[in-house]
Amino acid sequence: MLHYSHGKDILQNLINYDFFLAFRGGEDIFYFMPGLRYFSAFNNILFGETTYGYLILCTFIPFVIFKIFKKLINNKIAIILFISFIFIPIFENMGFGFFNYIWQFARHHAESLSILFLLYAFYLLISITKELDKNKPIFLLGLFLSMSVFLRPNFLPTTFIFFTLTFFILTFRRDYKNLILNILGYSLISISLIHNLYFGNSAILFTKA
Repeated sequence: MLHYSHGKDILQNLINYDFFLAFRGGEDIFYFMPGLRYFSAFNNILFGETTYGYLILCTFIPFVIFKIFKKLINNKIAIILFISFIFIPIFENMGFGFFNYIWQFARHHAESLSILFLLYAFYLLISITKELDKNKPIFLLGLFLSMSVFLRPNFLPTTFIFFTLTFFILTFRRDYKNLILNILGYSLISISLIHNLYFGNSAILFTKA
């Protein structure tokens, strides 16, 4: 309820053209997860006083998982794992069960949205390792990694590994344009630090917690 309440306050500040308070997000220095409050405000703009936007995004998690396994293995195995993920959660203790993510959505926690961004970034990473396709949205790869951390800072180690691997792949290929785009996308990981410096005069990287 606190995350949702912060989102409502942000939206009200936007309506009142008080962008300073809207960006503040209810705290001078973040204690709770930073990003979900801003997503909640955006959700309320589109869907009113509901969480339908979050629910719709959660439905994409199985499809991203399907695309990942299709890239890594083959279409047949990907379909089997897709069905298992939704209906037969035999690996639910390892996080491979859709109801876990729906339960986190129902509690209005940030895990499900953060993991969606992380999974899609992983899919893009797999794509550039398997294909010499320079049209892949490399900026989105870096951006989704940073947004994943903005929602759940404890995903920093995982995202940093993905970012570093992407950095070396693009450097090896001398694809400097996409290298810069990837760095720019991931640089948004500093949003929480900028917020805490500006409002709380404290160099806390993510949250006090």
